[in-house]
Amino acid sequence: MVDPVASGALPYTLLLLLLELGVGGALVMHAVHLRGQATPGFVRATTIMVPIVLGLAFWTAFTLDGDIVEGFTVRAGPRGVLVWVLAAMTVVSILHNAALYTDRDSQARQLGWLLSALGLTALGLTAAVLSGAPELLTAVSLAFGSLAIGLSAVGLALGHWYLVTPRLPAQPLVEITTAFLAVIVIQSILFGIALAVSVDEPIGGRDLALSSDPTFWLRIVIGFALPLIFGWMAWTTARMRSMMAATGLLYLTTAAVLAAQIAARALMLDSGRPL
Repeated sequence: MVDPVASGALPYTLLLLLLELGVGGALVMHAVHLRGQATPGFVRATTIMVPIVLGLAFWTAFTLDGDIVEGFTVRAGPRGVLVWVLAAMTVVSILHNAALYTDRDSQARQLGWLLSALGLTALGLTAAVLSGAPELLTAVSLAFGSLAIGLSAVGLALGHWYLVTPRLPAQPLVEITTAFLAVIVIQSILFGIALAVSVDEPIGGRDLALSSDPTFWLRIVIGFALPLIFGWMAWTTARMRSMMAATGLLYLTTAAVLAAQIAARALMLDSGRPL
């Protein structure tokens, strides 16, 4: 049996972050494409990041090994299926980009739906990989973590796009920041539920209580407080069509969300709670 410390918590944390960024980016960009309010150039230029991130997630999952990570048994079956799903997602994402760049809009929409379905499947499989954590709550937590990252990253990219297309309506960015604020509120509710549910005790147990863990408080401050403040300010400035200010705020928002998701997944691997 692999030593719990030597089993590689960092690669699993990296996989979770890449997966959330790739799936979140795919879901949000598919929604932006369906809404049709952003320019085709923005959709193409932003969606191109998705296969790159998914390819990195696939490679990370492919190279994972060990039977235990941070005290939790790894289910080899779901992990093996996850690798193939990530490979399929990478291929479908490349085809999706090809359809966008060749103006095959109907095919791009269909591939977007397929990519979204595969993304949600990948999140469910990821939740099943770690035994001990509540699978349904973990899957939902990963889904909303993906949306938080996806919305903040796409919002940041859209803010820059207004410099290229200043006459683009403000509505797309207003909608993205509104959805982002809703997702952060839901995440805070899921956080409370994750604290309340019972989980299997990790092998060896935690060295300290959650309330004594600095990462726990970091998750709360930079995961909920700062994104809500910066997100609300970005929403307000976007409604005023002050896009340069909104973009600057979205830089802060995206940085906070990324840091918060790293802290959340590290806590999950350590405690079994999808925080």
